[in-house]
Amino acid sequence: MARIYVPASVSMLRELVGTGELKPVSAVHTVTSWLRREAPGADEEDLEYTAFADAALAALPLLAGGVPRRIVVSADVPDDRVAEHAEGTGADFDGDVKLKRVAAVHADDADAAEEVARALAAEEPDLDAVEAHVLDWYAPSEVQDFLAALD
Repeated sequence: MARIYVPASVSMLRELVGTGELKPVSAVHTVTSWLRREAPGADEEDLEYTAFADAALAALPLLAGGVPRRIVVSADVPDDRVAEHAEGTGADFDGDVKLKRVAAVHADDADAAEEVARALAAEEPDLDAVEAHVLDWYAPSEVQDFLAALD
């Protein structure tokens, strides 16, 4: 099994909860062979955080015109469905992410949402300010409550 980090938006998260499946619309992120070569000696947790942070940043373009909260869906999927890109943490994922494979969902809180909204509106977004916010963690069973709180 491979742990993937899927950049998403609130509307994509609603789809996951409603249908039990999520189709990634861009590259997913994972601990790749390239990352392991670039960070020799890094522990697994640090490598996973790098892939997760890349997914959080990749969620920004998905938010235009929607709720300004970065979403990252962490899921465990079969290795043979993940094709690593030559460089970076990006990978192509063949298929849909099933809700039963989701380990956790991560989302910006209200304070971070304000920073994300500013970044989306700016011609030159301050990505460091956005990345300074740590995404909150939700168990899959808590996602409906999170979505309800946004309404």
